[in-house]
Amino acid sequence: MIGQGNRKGSWGRTVLAGILVIGMMGAAGISAQIKAKTRHPAKGKPAKHAIHKLNLNVATEAQLAALKPVGPDWAKKIVAARPYQSVDELAKTGMAKPAIDGARPFLTVGGRNGRFRRAAYRLAPGEKVNINTADLKVIIALPGIGPYRARAIVAQRPFARIEDLMKVKGIKKKAFAKIRTLVVVK
Repeated sequence: MIGQGNRKGSWGRTVLAGILVIGMMGAAGISAQIKAKTRHPAKGKPAKHAIHKLNLNVATEAQLAALKPVGPDWAKKIVAARPYQSVDELAKTGMAKPAIDGARPFLTVGGRNGRFRRAAYRLAPGEKVNINTADLKVIIALPGIGPYRARAIVAQRPFARIEDLMKVKGIKKKAFAKIRTLVVVK
């Protein structure tokens, strides 16, 4: 009888060990699946952009205000002092270094791949753009007009009236309403 008791005990330990091994294998499989989802799809390396960073040069005031270290008052000052070439230039708005360091993980000034993109042309208050003679960079400065639409505008020149802009591909009533007061035809 003593021998039978030992077999039951060893069998129980074997089952317990098996359950532990199976559980560890399952956990390893789940861990591998999680790692696979957090890797860069093309390179297989861990994703570097776990936190979405806001570009100081293009983020809206509301997006900047949503950041805890920034807030609505600083967001207005940040937008007014654009363009930036580094996050450290937030000091020109009067923001203290500890606040800049607190916001740094959430902010960037780079374009694609972290490279700095030159600041776009900015329209002066009250400036009107002659769409028949303006450069691409000036047309791109119009709200809602990017490089693609700007090239389409240049390709369809000359315009007799500003309403003719709605004949350009991608510019309909809504986009035209944003730029109507900023453009002229001469």
